[in-house]
Amino acid sequence: METAKYNMSIQSGESVNRQFKLLTANGVPYDLTGFTIQSFVKPDYTSSAAATFTCTSPDPTNGLINMAMTSQSSALLTGSCYFYDIRITSSSTALYPLEGKVVVSPSITK
Repeated sequence: METAKYNMSIQSGESVNRQFKLLTANGVPYDLTGFTIQSFVKPDYTSSAAATFTCTSPDPTNGLINMAMTSQSSALLTGSCYFYDIRITSSSTALYPLEGKVVVSPSITK
């Protein structure tokens, strides 16, 4: 599976919700039944996670992935640019279907 790129912009201190649909090369929804989904946000590839996205699949047979970050977690992002990816694993498979930058704007009104 080729890793897709999706960059996002968020406001520090806001709640973040994104939804993606994972498709096979033939355009068929990827069945996520039995998979674990994780996503970390880091300032660079070698650092510890600065924040995490909580990832779930509300409709695993149709390849849906929800990514959510609480306002408390996004407030931990004090820099301007971070990186993330999504890792999907089962007992025999590990996939990285999505990655990109997270550009963070500081909050003016708190």
